[in-house]
Amino acid sequence: MACSWTFLWLLWIAMVAVLLFFLRGPLKISESLESVSATSYFNNLTPKFYVALTGTSSLVSGIILIFEWWYFKNNAGVEQGEDEGSDNEESIDNPKTVPECKVWRNPMALFRAAEYNRFRKETNSEPLTYYDMNLSAQDHQSLFMCDEDQGRAEYEIMQVAWRERESEQRIQTARTALAINSECASALVLLAEEDTETVAQAENVLRRALRAIENTLSTYSNNQIASYGQNGDTVRKRDLTIQTYIKRRLAMCARKQGRLREAIKGFRDLSREQSLSTLLSVQDNLIEACLEVQAYADVQNLLVRYDGYGTSCSYDQREPRSAAMSYTSALLKVRAVAENFRCPSESSVRRGLSSAEQTAIEALTRAMEFNPHVPPYLLEIRAMIMPPEHFLKRGDSEALAYAFFHIQHWKRIDGALQLLSIVWKDFVPKVNKDTHAFSSQLESADKELLPAWHEQSAFPQTESTLGMLIQTFACLAICILAVLSQQVPSSYGEMLRQIVTSGVQMYENSMNTFSQWAPNNIIPYLASKPVSVPEI
Repeated sequence: MACSWTFLWLLWIAMVAVLLFFLRGPLKISESLESVSATSYFNNLTPKFYVALTGTSSLVSGIILIFEWWYFKNNAGVEQGEDEGSDNEESIDNPKTVPECKVWRNPMALFRAAEYNRFRKETNSEPLTYYDMNLSAQDHQSLFMCDEDQGRAEYEIMQVAWRERESEQRIQTARTALAINSECASALVLLAEEDTETVAQAENVLRRALRAIENTLSTYSNNQIASYGQNGDTVRKRDLTIQTYIKRRLAMCARKQGRLREAIKGFRDLSREQSLSTLLSVQDNLIEACLEVQAYADVQNLLVRYDGYGTSCSYDQREPRSAAMSYTSALLKVRAVAENFRCPSESSVRRGLSSAEQTAIEALTRAMEFNPHVPPYLLEIRAMIMPPEHFLKRGDSEALAYAFFHIQHWKRIDGALQLLSIVWKDFVPKVNKDTHAFSSQLESADKELLPAWHEQSAFPQTESTLGMLIQTFACLAICILAVLSQQVPSSYGEMLRQIVTSGVQMYENSMNTFSQWAPNNIIPYLASKPVSVPEI
């Protein structure tokens, strides 16, 4: 910081010296110094001069104070973190490490045939990338297949079906497996996902698959004590996983068709199975469904259970688990004070913030630091597309996965989007990637998950120090020119012509100096291609 302000003062002195040099003619500085002695000059000064001098010095001091405060406000936290890290790096390891670009399955993923394919037919654009669909195929193989399936024709066929690239081939292969075994639940799941035109049709096929897997589970002994995670038969565990997956998709069908109580009951029943609900991220579905029925107390309890919201632990110091958790907790805090921000003006900010409003703004800022791509979609600044089947935490894909399903919850609370807009406008100039570790490969990895026609959101960039210095000196130069044009309007045009003439002369002198030591044909020589001379 000291180097920056040293450079600032040196540049200021140089600027004043250059300005006095160019104004020596119009202001007749040399004639004044020759004709008037220092003693007589100071004796002839009036009290108005001292008043103007005092006011000018106060103005300059105020400008310097404002820029110092601006600099410390934007950079004090970063420099303090760097100093503390350099002092303690020998004794304490830095806990903030850059996370890997791990791909997470979207728990709110849509149905391919009933929703994604309808979008493709309407817009003639592919909503999913091959990389995203390939990851889904790998997930289905890990969930619906096991090593004991060898020798069972229908399951061996389904192993091939999940690997097929084209949707028609997967559907035909699944129908072949159903021809062998009409109770093949994994084949029915594939057909429900990719061979139905509406969500209601997908629900009917999934209910058929649920009956089939329940019939299969009823054949096992001691089924009443079988649960995921115990030491038991691998095939039984696989079938329990299929049953949980089908129940989750059936609850999602109920949610999409407006049967909210049925959907919430289904998600709650699934959340009691800790291992499977965590694997499939059922809590995200349950939180979204509770927000739809405006059961905010239940949402708060879920956040306490899954993310530690509102507890006295070190929740504010650790990184949030997801954008859904962080923005939902912020939404609950915003809801308590959103009435004060219903008007789009910033009068509520000017009158001073209460403790509840300050807490809401801190929660929004913390959520934006985790994933700054979400607010432009919630505020409808950026065009939204259909969410991918997988996302990367802190990436544009996660922002789409959250905003696509939660934007109506923000619109339902009057004043929530107004407060979000105010905090977002204040957040962008002060954004800091170092608050939470940010992988430099995140944006390139997001391109693999999002369609090529989508304009990917970039991480907000902080304004560089050089840019702030240039803006500062440009502002000061404009102020000086405005004062000169007001005080000496007759000499102002002559001064501008002299400055332009001096600039042209400096350019001509530099070109003459360059041409003296450089050959005349240096430009054609540099522009020409090297010619290979054949050996004799």
